[in-house]
Amino acid sequence: MQLTQKNIKNNSLLLDISNLNVFFNTPEGTSHVVKDANFNIKKGTCLGVVGESGSGKTQTFFSITGLLANNGYAEGKAFFKDTNLLTCEDETRRGFLGKSIGFIFQDPMTSLTPHLKIGDQLAEIAIYHKKINKNNAMKRAIEVMDIVKLPSNRDIINSYPHELSGGMKQRIMIAISLMCEPDLIIADEPTTALDVTTQSEILNIFNDLKKNLNIGLVLISHNIGVIAETSNELLVMKDGQILESGDTIKVLTKPKSKYTKHLLSCIPPWIGN
Repeated sequence: MQLTQKNIKNNSLLLDISNLNVFFNTPEGTSHVVKDANFNIKKGTCLGVVGESGSGKTQTFFSITGLLANNGYAEGKAFFKDTNLLTCEDETRRGFLGKSIGFIFQDPMTSLTPHLKIGDQLAEIAIYHKKINKNNAMKRAIEVMDIVKLPSNRDIINSYPHELSGGMKQRIMIAISLMCEPDLIIADEPTTALDVTTQSEILNIFNDLKKNLNIGLVLISHNIGVIAETSNELLVMKDGQILESGDTIKVLTKPKSKYTKHLLSCIPPWIGN
């Protein structure tokens, strides 16, 4: 398939977050897990979000996509296509998720349906959101499999999730997120369970998506070395706060916070050489 550039201005503002706060009601009281976050994402770029487990990085993006647990709530502004995702109707937010916004979770098996063939799982996304028939949906499925560098043959189309390797399942998750030609893809720890070679292949796919399809990407990871391979801008989070942000190269070469310096000290010396 020939990758086609979307007819949109490169680097134009896609998602604008201001004064974002996320809370959870617990038996012990209210827990404040994201504190006054401010950042934005542009089309054709990748925002890397790094921090240890519990830093608030995943909950930040769960809050704007309506994926918080029932005891959680968010305050602030999260504008996507002139709509504040924090205050709009649930139906409006659901309309964005899966169509204009794709979300890739850490474990593909939590998102893939075990008893459905891969081709059917891809097709049903387009049938539901794009209102097209199954034949056209299957054609689109083959197109996106080509984009994520999977062989679009009957062996894959007719496979069940458990028959695929971890790397192939993660490629399928990227393919699912692409079915409706999204403007934004949020990937939460997409390479954590993969070997080094497969990690590199997945990151190359993400780089192709932002370059060739002008898609805005958010890459969430605890591994700053993985983030460095793909992101244009970087957020460093700890205890619900953004400690440092800016151009990835500048943050990595001239870190200001002690925490960023600590994360960088944990990168094996061969990374980036």
